[in-house]
Amino acid sequence: MHNRDVAEMLDRAARILALRGENRYRVRAYKRAARAVISAPEEIEQLIRKNRLQSLEGVGSGLAAKIKEIVRTGKLPLLERLETGKLPPLEQNRQIMLASAMTLMSELIPQLKELSGVGRVEVTGDVRRSREMVSEVAVVVGADDLAAARESFKQSDFLHQLSWDGNFCRAIHSYGIPVDLYLVHRDDFCLTHWVTTGSKNHVQKVAAAIEKVTGHDLLSQEAKTMPHSFREEEEIYELAEMSYVPPELRENAGELTAAAKGALPALITADQYRGDLHVHTDWSDGTADVEKMVKAAAELGYEYLAVTDHSRTLKIARGLSLERLAEQKKFIATLQEKYPNIRILAGIEADVLDDGSVDAPDEVLSGLDVVVASVHSGFRQSRQKLTQRICRAMQNKYVQIIGHATGRLLGKRDPYDVDVEELIRTAAGTGTVLEINSSPDRLDINGDYARRAKEAGVKIAINTDAHSQLELANVGLGIATARRGWLTAENVVNTRSASDLIPLLHRKKLNRQ
Repeated sequence: MHNRDVAEMLDRAARILALRGENRYRVRAYKRAARAVISAPEEIEQLIRKNRLQSLEGVGSGLAAKIKEIVRTGKLPLLERLETGKLPPLEQNRQIMLASAMTLMSELIPQLKELSGVGRVEVTGDVRRSREMVSEVAVVVGADDLAAARESFKQSDFLHQLSWDGNFCRAIHSYGIPVDLYLVHRDDFCLTHWVTTGSKNHVQKVAAAIEKVTGHDLLSQEAKTMPHSFREEEEIYELAEMSYVPPELRENAGELTAAAKGALPALITADQYRGDLHVHTDWSDGTADVEKMVKAAAELGYEYLAVTDHSRTLKIARGLSLERLAEQKKFIATLQEKYPNIRILAGIEADVLDDGSVDAPDEVLSGLDVVVASVHSGFRQSRQKLTQRICRAMQNKYVQIIGHATGRLLGKRDPYDVDVEELIRTAAGTGTVLEINSSPDRLDINGDYARRAKEAGVKIAINTDAHSQLELANVGLGIATARRGWLTAENVVNTRSASDLIPLLHRKKLNRQ
């Protein structure tokens, strides 16, 4: 068994523990172990043979025993207990992060598809719209024999406390999360999928437009008598004389006016993303060395990867001294020769200091490919102070990107009090890029701010802030956030080729000379 296989199993355990609302320190321990295993300098089986598992950071005797069990059997007993064990206590009005909801969906949809009588299964509701926090997850389940499918739900070992209202079922998943299941005949699947995806106002307004055109009420109990059977959602919008509205935009936030005019943007897609401009390595607080991160990015098909370890002031994250930063830059130049098919960019995530200056002298910043500036301290400062700090950092001609501009941690820490509108104005005036940080608990800036930034002419960078190879996969969350912000490939700098990206990033300092 390879390191990645073991790490992915540990990471899955961490995600499921988080879903169940388990002790956060336990969740963190499994995450840390997953990072350590995938970043280990040797194959896991060799470490076991040498009795050196506990040399990995964050791996104590307990986790070492579990890793040995995974390698020996290919299984983690904890996962089996979580999947089939006693339900955790249910928390009223609990919200979970989009990433956690997507984890549940990745487990739930295959489980449902294996049930007798079940055909098509698709995610719907808030998760399909990629809302950053959700209180429940919902799926549409298509079946030819609804009675047989209902019985399969009842007999499953992962759905509990089923409560039916017609063909709608509210259940609790084994992980302790409420699940809404819309059970429909396959002929009704498309319409139900559409109705349950959009916000209430979005759905009602489209239905009203259809009624105006056709005289038929799409949402009435008699809707089945309509002379229309929908196979694709595009047909619904065509009937309303609108262009298709992607799920992420169905919030009644101007999308219907644009759709009626045929003026919706072509939203960014995952295949347009070419590289990550904010990752960390074991030179600071990451767990993988530079080469492992580069190899992982190359395996994803990236054209470039920016190594942006922390700056010297952030000692808790082993921030790089100026001497170590220079040493890393030389190392990257040497490593580049070994990887001709991916551009390795030398960069830094520099702290925005208390006075708004950046935690490295200009002569150092000027020699780097990528400079991300971020606030990591003073979160409780006044709105005026924090806004001035970040705006002053953007005045530095070498600062290309502002990282996680509002500082929030979803479910843990509110955004600090900062005037985002002023940040957007300053970014537009200085040519500074704002980041959508794809970390599951950040998604910062959010979709609303990204849309306002776009309208102001500000470019966006979608970055993962990855601290291990596994976390590069979080880019999907950032792309979903960008889509909620109406962003196209043109609005996002990471869609540029390497040859176009560097001049774009350095345009700011050239314009200021």
